[in-house]
Amino acid sequence: MKKAVKIISLIVAPAVLACGLFAGCKSCKGKKVNMENKSIMQDIDVFPAVTADYEQYSVQAYNDYKAVAGSYRDAEGEIDILRDEVIAAAIPAAAKLYAYACYNERTLDRYVFFSDMEGTTDLGSNGKAVARRQEYYLRINEQPEVTCGYRYHYTLRKVVSSSGIIDTFKGLFESARLRFTDKTDLLYRFEGNDIQFGDWHDVLETQMLKCEWRTGDDWGKPDVVMRKSDFVAPENILADINAQAGNSDPTIRGNINILADNIIQFASITEDENCINIMMTINTDVANKDEASVKMLTHANDTSGNCYWKKGNVEEDSFGIAVDTGLRIIFRVWKNGLFRSNTIIERWRGKTHGFNGTADSQITYYYSYSADDCDMTDNIAMLEQAKKVKG
Repeated sequence: MKKAVKIISLIVAPAVLACGLFAGCKSCKGKKVNMENKSIMQDIDVFPAVTADYEQYSVQAYNDYKAVAGSYRDAEGEIDILRDEVIAAAIPAAAKLYAYACYNERTLDRYVFFSDMEGTTDLGSNGKAVARRQEYYLRINEQPEVTCGYRYHYTLRKVVSSSGIIDTFKGLFESARLRFTDKTDLLYRFEGNDIQFGDWHDVLETQMLKCEWRTGDDWGKPDVVMRKSDFVAPENILADINAQAGNSDPTIRGNINILADNIIQFASITEDENCINIMMTINTDVANKDEASVKMLTHANDTSGNCYWKKGNVEEDSFGIAVDTGLRIIFRVWKNGLFRSNTIIERWRGKTHGFNGTADSQITYYYSYSADDCDMTDNIAMLEQAKKVKG
């Protein structure tokens, strides 16, 4: 249990970010509307009462790890996660648990996540910026007992501090956008301005960004149908990751081809009552040579080629292990294999908008699957009122 507490402590460590800083905001010309969120993400610590299609495979991956690791105990009687044999067993188990958690999202009836990101972009002599980005994604898919699907998805970006050329044009680097897909599979987009820090969220333990919302240009246009995706057999997931690498929204999170050979340098696995806690250090040399990973990194950050992960500082973690801080994934899954939280820490370099720069970034996703957190009633009412305002 002591080791599990150390894993969790890493998740709530001070964050750093910059991804998405260059996504400029269009001026908001629509009609002002009320799109205030209800009390969101209250059940992130509630065990999910939904079916996880990859549950049996997640359980098998974890049991395979325990079959080996259980033979190696430290003086306290806990699994010795520093033993070479235990690390060797943890690496493939961690990769599978991460992949299955990502692919579980494709087949869920409902889920919601909130992500929080903060950090730094350094453009050298052209300036430096610290920014904050928050994303909220609530999705209900069409299913036999639900004749329609919905999506409520917003992303807000705010520059906290800046210098150089970024300071001069920092308003271009802030944005707020909300996409609402209703039961008719039509898209209603909202744009936001006057982005500010709002109330403190006790459950997420973060200060929420807020803005003034206005109706956007994409109003009542055909959108993606909110249906569950096909189940991908475990043995076909690697091929699916490679096939999706150039898409705008790949299933795997973090832009890492987590099943590529030797891409995980170190992994540790602990557990508590309802969760499995995993920490992975990614080999940046392998990641930078993996075609799918580089494609995803480049596309996600809108860079013009030559985008790659950089090595970080070699530091001792809370276990006393010397790790490269450049690219790490720390995540928790419920015992049924669904994400509870997922933190991605990375450092990358690339060219965007004509500037070469380095980004140190950390993003944490928090998930919920409860009926209350996935309730669309208030959101639908706000959309209907916005339709009336828009005219």
